[in-house]
Amino acid sequence: MAERSRRQVKKNQDLQRILYLEKERSRMLMIRRILKKPCLSRTEEEIKLLNEAPDLVNQIQNNIKKLKCIKERSQEIIDEPEVLSAKCIELAKALKESSFTVVYTGAGISTSAHIPDYRGPDGVWTLLRKGKEVILKDLSLAEPTFTHMAIKQLHKEGLITHVVSQNCDGLHLRSGLPKTSVSELHGNMFLEVCPKCKPLRQYVRLFDVTEHTALHRHKTGRLCKKCNSELKDTIVHFGEKGTLQWPMNWKGAVKAVSKADLILCLGTSLKVLRRYPGLWSTNRSSGKRPKLYIVNLQWTPKDPQATLKIHGKCDDVMRQVTSFLGLMVPKYEKQNDPIFKLATPLLPHEMTTTTRLHLTKNKTEANDFKNVDMQENLKDIQFSMKNELDLCSNNDYLIGTDESNQNLQPFVKLLDIASASTLLKLNAEQIDSRTYFIKTEIPEGTTRTNIKLSGWYGKGLGKWKKQRRRTNSSCKRIKTEKDKVD
Repeated sequence: MAERSRRQVKKNQDLQRILYLEKERSRMLMIRRILKKPCLSRTEEEIKLLNEAPDLVNQIQNNIKKLKCIKERSQEIIDEPEVLSAKCIELAKALKESSFTVVYTGAGISTSAHIPDYRGPDGVWTLLRKGKEVILKDLSLAEPTFTHMAIKQLHKEGLITHVVSQNCDGLHLRSGLPKTSVSELHGNMFLEVCPKCKPLRQYVRLFDVTEHTALHRHKTGRLCKKCNSELKDTIVHFGEKGTLQWPMNWKGAVKAVSKADLILCLGTSLKVLRRYPGLWSTNRSSGKRPKLYIVNLQWTPKDPQATLKIHGKCDDVMRQVTSFLGLMVPKYEKQNDPIFKLATPLLPHEMTTTTRLHLTKNKTEANDFKNVDMQENLKDIQFSMKNELDLCSNNDYLIGTDESNQNLQPFVKLLDIASASTLLKLNAEQIDSRTYFIKTEIPEGTTRTNIKLSGWYGKGLGKWKKQRRRTNSSCKRIKTEKDKVD
């Protein structure tokens, strides 16, 4: 009886707690409705209810202000053509007069290469928070944009000294920018390293090396040719600290910023970069710090300190700036891509370690890339790999030249995956941070099917996923308690 009475007491306590939470929730909703009304249209009972809970009213009002501020900051603003032209002239003059310029780049410079950003209206995180369905796309299909080529040309002319990039797409390297003049703070998807070799041994590949990697799991499945240790990718996820010398090149970045008199930020929200004090010369007085120029469509936390803020797309701004400076920006040509000279070919026994799309010098028409089923793709890859391995074993030779290397590498014609669920079933635990997302509209009148997301789905989404798990578990707990009470 005593045990039964204790159980009954606990059930009553849980019931009281649930009822109290529901009462507070309904009270909060009622106060929110009242605050939305004009002051003159409020009844005496509503005014009395507001006076009884002043703390709750202040909390709700502060939350409304915060949400309004976040909504305004997330909106994209574009300057009028005349204003944009005047600002671009001012930026061109500043670049010409500067003796040491450092450029910070973010996801915004790669959007014209069909790589979505993170915090924009169509960004990865924005779409996932809204619950919109997404499909996957291969990042290796992207090519350097006009902004990448303009930065390379400005560096060649001596108007830019160093580039600090948050992007992992490797497009700065592929544009022809020297490796020593770039600091890729969050890694490079085409680079894997052997951390045990001294100095650090690097292997540039013609494919995305992060197929089997994720948060706190960086082994790529290949071995170092010198010491036979396991190779790792260079991607730095949220919650991790980049310790590799290359491609981060922190020493080069900090040294360049210490000498800089101008910092140009292109397509970056600066929400991550602002946390690195070494990039903002905080040891200097405010008057002696480098001038800050920002090119972004959205608000950034460094806007108050900026000498000039340009609301425009990076490609449009750089076109005007380079034309005012009288520079001819070369077009990107795939055959002259430096990655083909820097790349280390795979050995025959390593061919089965990846199923990712390989870069090739031959141009392929866009019409040839069609939506295909991943099962058929994987069968084709395995079949081609088997034939290539048999050919290598019969001829008894390793890969020697670039041409033979490209013949041996599997090439998959893949642009879009029509069915996201197909790819998720195949690569349930192997989708990495460098696979990115494209928005798809859901037709009206159709019910959205929930897709179970496993693995690591975008750099920085771990915090969002943890929060989602917590809310789901708390909802389940409340439901079970309600069922017990019933």
